[in-house]
Amino acid sequence: MKHLTILTGVIMLIAAVSNGTAGELPALDGKPKPGIYALTNTCNWVQKDGKRINLFETPVDGVTNYVTWRMVRPAEESVRYPGLDRMMREAVDSGKFLSYGILAGIHTPDWVYEKAGIPRVVYDTVQNRGGYLPWLETGGRRVLNTPFLEVWEQTVKEFSERLHADPNRDRINYVPVTGFPFGNGLELYIPLGKKDFDALKYDRPSQKLYIEFCCRVIDIFLRHFPDMPLGIAYTDWFGADAEGNRRDLTESTAILGYAVAQAKKNGAVVVPMGLWLGWDGICNNPDHPMMRLFAKSARTAGFGAWEGQMGSCERKCLPLAEQIELARRNRVDWVQFWHHDCICTECVKTLGAYRKAVAR
Repeated sequence: MKHLTILTGVIMLIAAVSNGTAGELPALDGKPKPGIYALTNTCNWVQKDGKRINLFETPVDGVTNYVTWRMVRPAEESVRYPGLDRMMREAVDSGKFLSYGILAGIHTPDWVYEKAGIPRVVYDTVQNRGGYLPWLETGGRRVLNTPFLEVWEQTVKEFSERLHADPNRDRINYVPVTGFPFGNGLELYIPLGKKDFDALKYDRPSQKLYIEFCCRVIDIFLRHFPDMPLGIAYTDWFGADAEGNRRDLTESTAILGYAVAQAKKNGAVVVPMGLWLGWDGICNNPDHPMMRLFAKSARTAGFGAWEGQMGSCERKCLPLAEQIELARRNRVDWVQFWHHDCICTECVKTLGAYRKAVAR
């Protein structure tokens, strides 16, 4: 079995540098570390029955943690990375791996809009949520929102410097590409109902600006993380809803295609990640458009990943064992399950049984 291999013990990367100094950090291999990961937004501080559970001690190969841009940089002059040092120690102590991403979108701090000189737009009137758009309105026409991209790149640059300076940087599985417009800035999709979607006047020129904006975000991460795997998530905003709102995968196809091609050109690694594992009729249907896109982009990239739904065991999703088996059959490199599933008693049994089976 090529992928989803359970990694145990401590993997040490030895730098092949002939004239390196004694304090030089080891080189990175730039490849993801396959396995099953616990996904959380708690900085690995999950509690159950009043007790903290260390996710690194659950039957997984590591932890993926999301923090928000507001948490990382509440003010322009204030930068911190919540939980990063502690989680890195926990990864080392457990012989496992860590992924750490910064969510933008609706989590963008207020100072950014003043710094960039751009408006904060409420584009989701149902939940009263908003943020930046991929375009700016000027002189009656739309242009690319480059002022935001310039501010975001500074945060990504500093984040890269922080991770590359970490003595345990070889514990990083991947870095999520974030900063896309709409939602939490993580996924390639526009999660709006028909009323709000139409209010944006999202026409063909707007679509081109959306694609260009996302490609510029990818460029930023490729510049600053050329030797760490990058994960690009796309999700299940597809088809027609009750309001007659129709979407397809035009944008995701173009953006993923660009990301994979640029990564190949620059000797980097970009990993397409589908955020719909567990939904019956998608991940178990190779003819579904999202599965076809995943298969094509993962084949071209050489890597692919999936993420399960939040609280999969409490929703109408496929059983966890079936999700894992589907990932194995599709040669997925890593799978992320939300911490709800990684601490659920029945799911822990499933994960444990899988690890034992692989070990045998």
